[in-house]
Amino acid sequence: MTAFKGVLHRYTEKKVAFEFDPIDNDKVVVMIGGMTDGLLTVPFVDRLGAALNKCGFGLIQIQMKSSYRGYGTSSLAEDANDIEALIKYLKSKEGGARRKIILMGHSTGSQDVLHYILTKNRYGIDAAVLQGSCSDREGFVDDVGENVYTKLNVLPKRLVDEGKGDELLSSEYSKYMGGTPVTAYRWCSLMLKGGDDDYFSSDLDTETIKQTIGKIDIPFLVAYPEIDEFVPKSIDKIALLKRWESCSQTQFWSKNSGLIKGGLHWLPEPETQDYFYVMVTKFIEEFNL
Repeated sequence: MTAFKGVLHRYTEKKVAFEFDPIDNDKVVVMIGGMTDGLLTVPFVDRLGAALNKCGFGLIQIQMKSSYRGYGTSSLAEDANDIEALIKYLKSKEGGARRKIILMGHSTGSQDVLHYILTKNRYGIDAAVLQGSCSDREGFVDDVGENVYTKLNVLPKRLVDEGKGDELLSSEYSKYMGGTPVTAYRWCSLMLKGGDDDYFSSDLDTETIKQTIGKIDIPFLVAYPEIDEFVPKSIDKIALLKRWESCSQTQFWSKNSGLIKGGLHWLPEPETQDYFYVMVTKFIEEFNL
């Protein structure tokens, strides 16, 4: 086991964020994990702080209502509220009066970052990193097949249409979520085309992408694992990145965006982590953050 030095911030009455040593940086990266993630569960976070320190940034990881198994009964909107609360705290004197803040999302955390930028950002984050921004919907269909996928969607969609989105689905559904209880709303958000979580699917039309990724108005880096196991092999990752770039505002899309060579979804291997750290470092230098 590894021990980490730092400070645990209570940014709301019942939510915390961990800041890795050293804790005196007025520029910080706020790391947001994906589904099932909480503090210190993403492998590449272990050495990320050291890499960021060389660029003058500290590292903070947020814990939210949706952390660990909370994602099944939460939403991107609730995550955005938690992120906003943390950023407000970090900008305050009590939270260290941070001068610059970069949001970094891993997996579904990338959806959180994009959703926050599109719906909140009242406190002015300076940049964003989207790592492992794959489609939950396309990964699920690839795993279970079109027939099972279509059958499973009938009940949750009906419940949402009837205004019963908060209703918990049966164990038939939670088993596909690793045993995590899931509401009809969250299922539809993740699994239906055009759902609230459906930001990164390859079959979205150009106009839709222009209204999401195309609306990002701060510098951002897209770091896509080359052999992400949750992305169907039929998807051309390079072509997908080029589509996103073509829909983006040129001055904000990082030229350092691209594939993380040899990278799996969580970047468990040190060499792929190092590759990612270099991408982030160059991104920070590119925009003089």
